[in-house]
Amino acid sequence: MEMNYGIDTICWNDFIEKDKCVGLDFSVNTNPLGVPAAVTDKFLRQEMVSECYPDPDCNLLVSCLEEKYKVSARYIICGNGADDLLYRLVFAMKPKRAIIVEPTFEEYSRALALVDCEISHYQLKPENQFCLDAGILSALQDNFDMMFLCNPNNPTGQLIDRSLLLQLLMECKRRNTLLVVDECFMEFLPEWNLYSLKNEVISYSNLVVIDAFTKTYSLAGFRLGFCLVGSMEILSAMKKWGQSFSVSAPAQFAGVCALHDQEYMQTTYQFLPAEREWLFQRLKALGLDVWLSYGNYLLFRTSDKAIREKLLAKKVKVRDCSHFYGLGSEYCRIAIRTHKENLDFIEILRSVLGYE
Repeated sequence: MEMNYGIDTICWNDFIEKDKCVGLDFSVNTNPLGVPAAVTDKFLRQEMVSECYPDPDCNLLVSCLEEKYKVSARYIICGNGADDLLYRLVFAMKPKRAIIVEPTFEEYSRALALVDCEISHYQLKPENQFCLDAGILSALQDNFDMMFLCNPNNPTGQLIDRSLLLQLLMECKRRNTLLVVDECFMEFLPEWNLYSLKNEVISYSNLVVIDAFTKTYSLAGFRLGFCLVGSMEILSAMKKWGQSFSVSAPAQFAGVCALHDQEYMQTTYQFLPAEREWLFQRLKALGLDVWLSYGNYLLFRTSDKAIREKLLAKKVKVRDCSHFYGLGSEYCRIAIRTHKENLDFIEILRSVLGYE
């Protein structure tokens, strides 16, 4: 059979999701620094061994995560991205009722719908900066099997106060509710360890914390996630709901290399806060409603519900927020990209908004 592609012409770009009509993609909020040099350099010097199965327990990777988070390896499970672990958890637990703090990542609702779970939504308000407050404590009920939080939240970028988080964790424990916290954007904060609940799994059997290498280290193509689970029973059930070799050897290798690249994260912390503030101020200057963020993205609102289509006509893609619960098409989420890309975006947005 004749192949459409010659082996000498194919490259990595042939195997990634892409839109040929897009020149600037601000819809994907991975680290703008790209893949860490420690990953690419090590890959270039390695001989790939593709005939062997990967380690099903990701032992070396888990040991590195254990060292970083100061949590025993027995609490840690790795998977094929954060979504893989989310679906495993939901299929393993099969909750009857769950509550989700909205607007947030849509995948929580999708996973719960597959097990016919009744979903309640706790709506955050733009006039309150989309901040979670103590009202959430009174919203909890005894018959909620699960509660989902994203911290910092996607797409709003808001961070939950740690004291409130701990109150919520204790209240969930009292009501026998499993608290699931998505921290996939947590480490864009230099002081992330002051806000993370990862080390609390040691003390709370009703806590699951999900994270991934996708956003922090820009390793989306490797599909590498992990989570820390306070209950050995739940962790064991999650393993049964996943395939044995869910994390490829290259993904495990990339994860270990990324964790050892300290310079990469230091560069991120030098670059991201200043660039995010620069972009925030430019959006405000254009008369847009824009919210402060602790992630590598910003949420803004215009009076023009066709703003996304107009930007796309200029080959600029932004995140359509109409799919987020409680938001409409007048909301857009944009990633923090390189300064050159951010400059180009602002100029195009100015023209779309009618500024000369």
